[in-house]
Amino acid sequence: MNAPFRRRMPQSLKNILTDISPRNQWTETESDAVSRDGIMLPHRGQEELIMPSKTPEEVDGMVVEGSHARSAICMMCKCKPSCYTCPRCNLHYCSLACYQSPDHSMCSETFYKESVLKELKDMGKTENEGRKKMHKMLLSLRQEADRTDGGMESLLKESNIVSDNEDEGQLETAEKVQVMELLSRLAELQQSEKENSTEIEGILRSLKEIGEGGKLKNEDMDEDAESTEDELDLAERVSELDIDKLSEEELWELLSGKEKTMFVSLLKDGGVAKLVPPWKPWWEEHEEEGRAMIEMLDEKISKVVTDNSTTAEKPDTDHKTKVSQERNNLGKSAKTFKKVEGETQTSKDKESSTAQSAPPISDKIPTLSSLCAKPSPLICFGLVNALYAYAFSLCLVNNDTDSLMFEFCDIVLALSEALNSSRVFSSIHEAIESGESRIYGEGYLDKEDRLGPSRALEAVAHIMTGKNVKDPAGYCLAAFSQLRSVLSKARKSLSKGGEAKETRQKYFLAMKKCEFMQAWITENVHQMYALAIELWNEHSKRECVRRNMEKTKSVVANNLKKEKNRASVKAIEELS
Repeated sequence: MNAPFRRRMPQSLKNILTDISPRNQWTETESDAVSRDGIMLPHRGQEELIMPSKTPEEVDGMVVEGSHARSAICMMCKCKPSCYTCPRCNLHYCSLACYQSPDHSMCSETFYKESVLKELKDMGKTENEGRKKMHKMLLSLRQEADRTDGGMESLLKESNIVSDNEDEGQLETAEKVQVMELLSRLAELQQSEKENSTEIEGILRSLKEIGEGGKLKNEDMDEDAESTEDELDLAERVSELDIDKLSEEELWELLSGKEKTMFVSLLKDGGVAKLVPPWKPWWEEHEEEGRAMIEMLDEKISKVVTDNSTTAEKPDTDHKTKVSQERNNLGKSAKTFKKVEGETQTSKDKESSTAQSAPPISDKIPTLSSLCAKPSPLICFGLVNALYAYAFSLCLVNNDTDSLMFEFCDIVLALSEALNSSRVFSSIHEAIESGESRIYGEGYLDKEDRLGPSRALEAVAHIMTGKNVKDPAGYCLAAFSQLRSVLSKARKSLSKGGEAKETRQKYFLAMKKCEFMQAWITENVHQMYALAIELWNEHSKRECVRRNMEKTKSVVANNLKKEKNRASVKAIEELS
């Protein structure tokens, strides 16, 4: 291999690297400023900061007076000298109005938004700190009051929070002491980990009563006078007007602001419902007592069961079993009907009856043979479904089918599949379940009245039972007559064209189905008894299930409450 070639370092470079002797500083100065490549550099003897560059607009805006330059003009209004500079975009402006101008909204709106958010954060921190300080003060006050002989009252007097003078009033002093005791006790409960919700609610209720007590003393007389004047004023305004001819908007404009607020609060609290007297259904009126009605139904149902078993040609054992089952169910129905009849009679004795008579039965009821040659034996279950929707809807509108005519018709058709579709039911249970599921699904159940579906089933049983034993089908015919009449009136009120055409067709088909059911009832009166008994059986079963569920619910709630109380009690507690 060749030996590596080594080149010698130049002497000049070697001197630079090895010479470490001190050198003299460059003392040469330039007397004048030098301009190099368009940049003005100061002379070496002058200590001056390099100023930032100016935009052409800023250069043009400089006003020179002698040898001194004044600040640039405002870049917003272009007429006043600028006093401030935006820290975000370095814009020169003269006043707050220019800063808030639309041309500068990008910076100003962002600045205000950040300032507000920062203030809110600081406010939340301040409130939390204030609450913590107040909490500590109340706790220390209660601990100190426990150590003081006179308790909270003497401690407050020593701190000059409560005066010792008797002229101030003992009631006011006692009220202040009570407030401090309640607040300190509330702070103590909040600090502890135990659940004392009952005591906390009691303390808050007491504080609210104390706070409202002082206001009521000063405002009772004024409020009474104002309410009397308002009542007289409203009576005078309404006395000369025909309220029936006024629209809702005109009536609303008659009310003052305070009266409108009171009306809205009544709507929210449900107080308006208390002003309307509840309607008593006409189908709850029966001429015979419960015992006579059940005895008659007993005879009729036994006859029906015997006839059915004979035509079916079943063995005697099956016949006896079926008859005994029907009689057992009949006994349950008798108890239910007696109870309902007793409640109706009691309420009739206590209150004045507001029940109306049954609606008139329509005169034009065609014969069943003219409508259908061989009707299905399952029609009776569709009849039950239609009556269920009718009874529930009529109670929901409080029998006000005049002002709520369209609402009543729409609710009936929404709940009854027998009237608004071609569905066929195979049992009473299925017909009732369909109506009940529609009530929940369509949102017609009142949250404050959960027993509406149960009362609708009871209403159908009343309607099927009839007014008396001689006319068991009268109530059914009256119910369908009223439904036909309301549907016909609603149909005539709608226009024949446009969107109302489809609604008119729905009402017409429902009317025809009601007419067909009336024709079926007139020729199948004997089946009303069996349907009534089965409906009372269904009602008694559902009531039994509901009562059992309520009992179970109460038992579970009591057990949970006991477990909660046991968990709150400590088995071992350390004594200080």
